[in-house]
Amino acid sequence: MKKTVSWLLMGMLALSTLVGCSGGGKQADSKEKKLDVVWFSDGKEGESFLKLADGYMKEHPDIKINLIEVPYSDLESKIKNMINGKEAPAIARLTNLGPFQNQLVDLGEYVSNKDEFVNSFGEGLKFVFDDKVLAAPMDVTANGLIYNKTAFDKAGVSVPQSEDEVWTWEEWKEAMKTVMEKGGCKYGLVYDKSPQRFTTLLYQSGGGLLNPELNESDFNTAENKHAIQFFKDLHDEGIIPSSVWLGSENPNNLFRTGQVAMHFSGSWMIANYKDQITDFEWGVTYLPKEATRSSVPGGKYLAAFQNTGVEKEAAEFIEWISKPENNARYCEENSYLSQVKGNESLNYAYGKEFFDIFSKELAATSTRPGAEWGYQALTGGVQGDLRDKLVDVLAGKLTVDQYAEEMDGVINEKLKELKDQ
Repeated sequence: MKKTVSWLLMGMLALSTLVGCSGGGKQADSKEKKLDVVWFSDGKEGESFLKLADGYMKEHPDIKINLIEVPYSDLESKIKNMINGKEAPAIARLTNLGPFQNQLVDLGEYVSNKDEFVNSFGEGLKFVFDDKVLAAPMDVTANGLIYNKTAFDKAGVSVPQSEDEVWTWEEWKEAMKTVMEKGGCKYGLVYDKSPQRFTTLLYQSGGGLLNPELNESDFNTAENKHAIQFFKDLHDEGIIPSSVWLGSENPNNLFRTGQVAMHFSGSWMIANYKDQITDFEWGVTYLPKEATRSSVPGGKYLAAFQNTGVEKEAAEFIEWISKPENNARYCEENSYLSQVKGNESLNYAYGKEFFDIFSKELAATSTRPGAEWGYQALTGGVQGDLRDKLVDVLAGKLTVDQYAEEMDGVINEKLKELKDQ
């Protein structure tokens, strides 16, 4: 009998040992927490991220960061499949929070101080929704104006050298016409065929897409119509070539020929043009203004996902990588602007003076563009109409008034659809 009891005790002890060593689902090793990070790269961002992650893991030996790289085109489907398979990533690099807004962690519940964390970022990308901190801006872009310095010098036209010298729209237009006449340029401006880039003019005119509450269209206004008409005039007068917006020509390629005075694009073009343009000098100058100055922010976020068992660890890592010194290293290595306060002027290996201008453009921009374009469930649903109907205006198929009225209806219909979901 004693032997039987002894064997039973030994069996129970062995079983309890096995149970203690197993379990935990994704986190089988109770001492090590694994953070799966879904990531896409436009260039060498993944390398920069891994260097920072290595530093974090040395400081936190209980954390293992695992990078899952995917093409940008597969990003959303990859994450949705992981969520559906109950294997949501701890963290992901995102350009659009809208599709995952209900699956994201409120970082404010885990960071050391919610208010301090939120206030550590300047204006730009919207990342707080209904008082929930759903992501952290990893890097930002700004719309801006690149110019052919060689052509401007030949024409004897000076670009604004400071924020005090910013052109009005009419001054901008006259400068481009002069460079066309005297600087050897066929066109004054190429303008990216992008609804986001186009809306910069709406904001400069004092207009925009939505009311302050973001629940009703504010498109059919005199301010917006003024901007639309100005854009059409630039096309009608041959300052902007019709081959971009009314065709399929690449504005980057056109600007690189040296036959265009200016390119309305964004901060990402600095790194591209650094190596691509060798036949003439180019630079960056300030955007013009009408009623006000404005750019439109873009960029990428880091966000954490719910139901992973490592929500706290993911939030702590995002807080760490968002510190000024870590964010600066990442942005400098990849030629990005930063939304982290204190990083307004970074030490880029190339083009520091250009990035400083783009940074000042963001600083001069109101909260409206970031708030409206941050409502990505809406903008993602209407930007196709915003672009295509504008093409109809340029082609003479719609009047400016008709475009403003039709877009008003499109936006309100999409808002209603989102409200009913």
